[in-house]
Amino acid sequence: MVSSFSIGLLVVLFGAAAFATATATATAKDVSIRCIEREREALLSFKQGLVDEYGHLSSWTINQDCCKWRGIKCSNQTGHVIMLNLQVTSWINDFEPLRGKISPSLLELQHLQYLDLSNNDFGGIQIPKFLSSLRELRHLNLSSTNFGGSLPYKLGNLTSLIYLDLSYNDMKATTLTWLTQLTSLRYLDLSYIDLTHATDWVQSVSINPSLKYMLLHDCGLPSICPPHISFSNSSISFVFLDLSNNKLNASIYQWLLESSSSLVHLDLSDNMLEGLLPTEFGSMSSLNYLDISFNHLEEGFPKFNEGRCSLKSLFIMHDNLNVELSKLMQNLSECFSLESLNLKWNQLTGSFADITSFPSLRELDVSHNSLNGSFPKGFEKFSVITNLNIGWNQITGTMLDLKAFPLLESLDLGHNQFSGTLNNIKHLPRLKYLDVSSNYFNGTLFAADMSNLTRLRYLDLSMNLFVLKFSTDWVPPFQLDAIQLRSCCKSIYAFPDWLLTQTNYSILDISSLGISGSLPQRFWNLSPRLYYLNVSNNGIRGNMPNLSIQFDSFPPFIDLSENDFDGPIPLLPSSVFGLVLSGNRFSGEISMLCEICGRNLTFIDLSNNMLSGRIPDCWTKCYNLEVLNLGNNHLSGHVPNSFGSLVNIEELYLGNNKLFGELPPSLKNCTRLICLDVGGNSLTGEIPTWIGENLPDLILLSLQSNAFYGGIPSHLCNLSSLQILDLSINRISGTIPKCFKNLTKMIQVEYSKTKLSDRSSLTWSYSGEYLISVSLVWKGSDRFFKNTLGPLTVMDLSGNELTGEIPKEIAVLKRLTALNLSRNYLTGGIFKEIGQMKQLESLDLSRNMLLGELPLALSQLNYLSVLDLSNNKLSGKIPESTQLQSFNASAYMGNPELCGPPLPRKCPGDEFVNDNKNNNTREEMDEQVNIWFHVSICLGFISGFWITCGTLLLKQSWRNAYFTFLINAKDNIYVTFAVTAARLGRKFHR
Repeated sequence: MVSSFSIGLLVVLFGAAAFATATATATAKDVSIRCIEREREALLSFKQGLVDEYGHLSSWTINQDCCKWRGIKCSNQTGHVIMLNLQVTSWINDFEPLRGKISPSLLELQHLQYLDLSNNDFGGIQIPKFLSSLRELRHLNLSSTNFGGSLPYKLGNLTSLIYLDLSYNDMKATTLTWLTQLTSLRYLDLSYIDLTHATDWVQSVSINPSLKYMLLHDCGLPSICPPHISFSNSSISFVFLDLSNNKLNASIYQWLLESSSSLVHLDLSDNMLEGLLPTEFGSMSSLNYLDISFNHLEEGFPKFNEGRCSLKSLFIMHDNLNVELSKLMQNLSECFSLESLNLKWNQLTGSFADITSFPSLRELDVSHNSLNGSFPKGFEKFSVITNLNIGWNQITGTMLDLKAFPLLESLDLGHNQFSGTLNNIKHLPRLKYLDVSSNYFNGTLFAADMSNLTRLRYLDLSMNLFVLKFSTDWVPPFQLDAIQLRSCCKSIYAFPDWLLTQTNYSILDISSLGISGSLPQRFWNLSPRLYYLNVSNNGIRGNMPNLSIQFDSFPPFIDLSENDFDGPIPLLPSSVFGLVLSGNRFSGEISMLCEICGRNLTFIDLSNNMLSGRIPDCWTKCYNLEVLNLGNNHLSGHVPNSFGSLVNIEELYLGNNKLFGELPPSLKNCTRLICLDVGGNSLTGEIPTWIGENLPDLILLSLQSNAFYGGIPSHLCNLSSLQILDLSINRISGTIPKCFKNLTKMIQVEYSKTKLSDRSSLTWSYSGEYLISVSLVWKGSDRFFKNTLGPLTVMDLSGNELTGEIPKEIAVLKRLTALNLSRNYLTGGIFKEIGQMKQLESLDLSRNMLLGELPLALSQLNYLSVLDLSNNKLSGKIPESTQLQSFNASAYMGNPELCGPPLPRKCPGDEFVNDNKNNNTREEMDEQVNIWFHVSICLGFISGFWITCGTLLLKQSWRNAYFTFLINAKDNIYVTFAVTAARLGRKFHR
């Protein structure tokens, strides 16, 4: 797509080129015209002032006509030199500039009309003032020539100038009034010139009606002051205007609208614009290109008037737009000619809107927003799109049939919530860029699916659920620049052989694929363009080969962590940028670090290996190193004194080795440190005071499990950013400093997410992240915390020889989540203010000599999940609360005078209270039993009576039988009684 800006710029440049071609042709035809002697001598004198290291002026010889010299053109009528073009085309002759000074002999070239010295290097000198005497100049280009100082105002004497480019020089100007004299000027580029104090810039450029193309990029332009100044008399009407990367605010709008009748290209990006653009912007009918990115236009874009929108390219990136996408699209509904729309890095909400109302749209980027929903209906009809980027949203559903978009060249769906399969990807023959990372795509990808992607250069399938079924002899039809397959599919176990056919990649990430076994030897014949290699989190074993002759093009980042590599660490390229070999079985010494220690080295992680020997003392050249992790090895010896040369180091991890001696005082030069971990060694000496004096940004300080002695220096209280303080298991004595109340980060309950390397340029790898493990004792067990500490705030002083009382000032550390003061000789009571520490999740005060009763405030610690107060001299009753009684009795054991649940020991007076409670309970139970007994008797009698009598009343045959039975029974009883009585009577009469 060729923008109007490009067309206009080509008009200007084409005119200059045509001018040069015409003069060259004329000179060639008229062989009788030769160079004028005094001008030839002037040019030779000019050459003598230059340093030509690359032979640009090799044709400038005495024996040759100067009109035939490189960069020289003469008039076909007079023979005067009219063009001097010594521009070095940077993308062809990179770093091959002319140097030196500009000789005043150029004043002899009074007929010079065209002067171009751009892309050379004049060492920061000021633009020679005598150039302002070349009154015939129409074209002057001194861009990127390393001129410095003040911009010479006498350039205003060059009244014939049509084209002026002084951009990308380290110059400054306090006024631009001299521009008012250049009445023929059509093209002006002062980009990167410091115009911070040029408050008259608007007035100065508004007077010239010829000025059509103006570029003032990154000049520090101040806002218009006063903002109500009138420009009604301005006769200027720009075609192309670039005011990007300045300090402009809403005061610029009036001038823009009064100078915009013919405006085609407008760039206001990276300024201080806020709110909503004026509605008049919707009437700028000639505007084809608009860039308002990197401002604060939260309220969006005004609606274009009917039939007034000619926009072809619109960029509103990084503007904090907080509107629904559908509303923004509605405001652009009149822009039928829109071809490129970029809205990335905003806060757009709502569903992914229908863009089929823009029939000419070729490029759409709405990435890094908060869009949801799925593809709208009818999107498949939008077949002309070439670049579609909707990554980093929450878009769901399945992907449309890709066969509907045959012109696609770039497709980015990464970091959404897509599912399903990639349908008909083979129907995208123009595709160059494909990113579907971090979704839920599944299904099987066959070689046939990739068979037509002959132009593919970037492939990212990371973090999905694909199944790759490529035969071992498959040869892809493409050569990739970037291959990113991190955790893209189910474990493939075997190395994907098709990767061996790729020879020109710069990025290779095959981490977390489940590859096991050894890598093919051919794999290590790496691409010469490679600068990022990641094979981490696999099961790869074997030795690493010599890599010192690999990675020729760029400083590489190499990540082979979390595998099963063994043997010594091989030779590596001296230009290495980052090296991550952690979590393997590498052994031997690490003297090879001296070979790679240079200005490129920024990141080293060799932790969790079996490395041994001393840490080499060769760090003076590693002044750009930011992260060094040698933890969890078998390294011995002293901490190198040359660590003090690491002035940019931010994270230093030496924990769990066999280091001894004292910390070198030179470490106080490492003032940017935010993490210092030397725990788990045999270091001795007092805790250095320079830690608190010279390392003000420390977030994490771990000196645990060493042999430090002496008191805790009060200087540690200066560490206002400290979030983790671990001094446990040493021989530290004295009292706990009361000034710990000054540890500001431990006080603030409101916390922001704290990364261990927020400022480090290496906290991310090319795949987007880098994780460092920090070992801490958390809730009684060793834990690893990766990359983010979050709300975790720890103070661990356990296992020392501390005495005295626990200062109540510690209670102000309201953000503490873990406090461990166990195994010391602390006395006194537990301070009553402990209830203020409501974020505490772990509290260990065991194995001290604490006295007194437990404060009731302990019951207010609602987040407390680990408590140990055992083996002290605490007394009294454990306060009753759901929280305190929920802990195991072992949390209170070893305190002979402590009583109450959950301890089995009852407090005095609890027995009588319990007996009364038991008696009352029995009486209540007996009373309830008696009541229910009588109720049951009554219910039984009533039920039995009515079951029996009710049946006799209702059924006559049963009633007759029943009464017959009773009469017979009565008769039988009577007869039996009478006979028995008679017998007894006869017996007594005898």
